[in-house]
Amino acid sequence: MTLPLPRQRRTLGRTGLQVSPIGLGCSGFWGHRRFAEGAAGRVLATALEQGVNLLDTGHNYSGFNAEPRLGRLLAPLLATCPREQLVISSKGGTLTGQAGLGGTEQRDFSPAAITASCEASLRNLRLEYLDIYQLHGIGEHQITDELLGTLQRLRERGLFRHLGINTHSRGTLDWLAANPTVFDVVLLDYNLLQQDRAAHVAQLHEAGMGVLAGTVLAQGHLLPYRPRLPALSDAWYLARAWLKPSSRRLMRSASKMRRAVASIASQAPAQTAFAYVLQHPGIAAGIVGTTRTESLLQILATDPCLLDAADRARLVAVFGDGRGSPSV
Repeated sequence: MTLPLPRQRRTLGRTGLQVSPIGLGCSGFWGHRRFAEGAAGRVLATALEQGVNLLDTGHNYSGFNAEPRLGRLLAPLLATCPREQLVISSKGGTLTGQAGLGGTEQRDFSPAAITASCEASLRNLRLEYLDIYQLHGIGEHQITDELLGTLQRLRERGLFRHLGINTHSRGTLDWLAANPTVFDVVLLDYNLLQQDRAAHVAQLHEAGMGVLAGTVLAQGHLLPYRPRLPALSDAWYLARAWLKPSSRRLMRSASKMRRAVASIASQAPAQTAFAYVLQHPGIAAGIVGTTRTESLLQILATDPCLLDAADRARLVAVFGDGRGSPSV
């Protein structure tokens, strides 16, 4: 079995990996034990059938259930599909299965903890190696020579091929810009409410790093509110939106941008949000997480070219009027 090719692949910086412009985030309610595994499998199968080859997860995601679930779902596929057709990324360093009420998570980037986490990820995912191993939410002052030496030994053991960071911190991004050869990949938050991330994206891309965009839909705050029968997943994502400080910041700045996105007729709002991000030449892929195959199919049908210069300028102007959400 081989995966169907999408209309294009993009090169992920110096890694040389060829990734689909939209990757599937195997996290959130998708990985939660309360979400049926069969339904999660249908979302994954739909993504793969549409040519998605980039799968992103994390050791602590979904109460530590996302990795084992993804491993179980991938096992029959990898029995017949060449492993090199997939780009699988996971993360380590976070000890809690979800953020607390204050939005904080306990982290441990000690060599022993990172080694144990990386080895556990491979067991959970039933893989011999990860294409990308990311440090989850590490601060610039936590990047030590001891940690980097440990990561190099893990790479030499063949546990992962490329090293990355997943961060929402401007300080960490500044550190990466000053030290662009230490890590190969960065997954950062970039969306219409955080357009000021564009400068970091360009700087890191030009230095050879592969740049992935997360929170492209600003944790759902860019989408119009639609009346419908609530699902358990809706309640889970709503609770996250209210409890996480980063999500509340996006929520407060979203109303005018949400109206501007909805007014663009060339595509659906979710597609417009992805088109904006994918038009940045430094972005290799945007990551989407969902429990609905219809939502996934809509986003996978995004055509960045349909967001014309005039509409893009309008979205930039809405952010520039001072009501955007400056990235921290």
